[in-house]
Amino acid sequence: MITLTPRDLEETKQFLQNSIKALDHLLKMGLEGVGPLKSAVDLARTYEEDPKLKSKGERISALAQRELKKTFAGGFVTSLGGLISLPIAIPASMAVAWVLQIRMVGAMAHLGGFDLNEPPVRTAIALCLLGKRGKELVESDFVEIQRKLAQGQFYGVPKKTWLLLNQQVVKRLMLLSSQKGFTRLSKAIPLAGGLVGGTLDFLAAKETYEFALELFNFEGTSMPQPL
Repeated sequence: MITLTPRDLEETKQFLQNSIKALDHLLKMGLEGVGPLKSAVDLARTYEEDPKLKSKGERISALAQRELKKTFAGGFVTSLGGLISLPIAIPASMAVAWVLQIRMVGAMAHLGGFDLNEPPVRTAIALCLLGKRGKELVESDFVEIQRKLAQGQFYGVPKKTWLLLNQQVVKRLMLLSSQKGFTRLSKAIPLAGGLVGGTLDFLAAKETYEFALELFNFEGTSMPQPL
């Protein structure tokens, strides 16, 4: 049996606190913009003002189609990587990918009429980063959370529930950031690693998009076509 010393417990507590701060920082950058990246609301307005897009579903689908293509663009890592400073070590490519996904889901949520300043909405956006794992995390509470979001009844859910959910999201994201199997491949075979990395980023972003559609209960949207 493993026994944790007071120092171990304090370090674990400090890591969790820093991880929560890191997630808050990623959310802030994704939703409010950073460097050349405009805010989620400004991104959404681009589609709101497009006369060719007649419905909320068309706007969300068009937005996702374009944003998912960006997951293949390594230029964002170069332009944004140096602007992202976090209290814990996360690979720059992963941090940038999360910022882009947060911005995409945030813009979708704005188009759907959600207030991005509401803490529960921000927690829901972070939950989307987990994709299928997000639904597994909330399990039987998924339908209830979905209903509360749709009805704007955030305060019907105890604050402690949102806090615990936020902590669980952080733990899962930190676990994902520590999985480095494909990092070794990219070092050994740079070109293949880049292609694999781009494909994985696209699939992760697509899963985030699919889960956001379900969690926020967007209607009239279609899946983006393969690139």
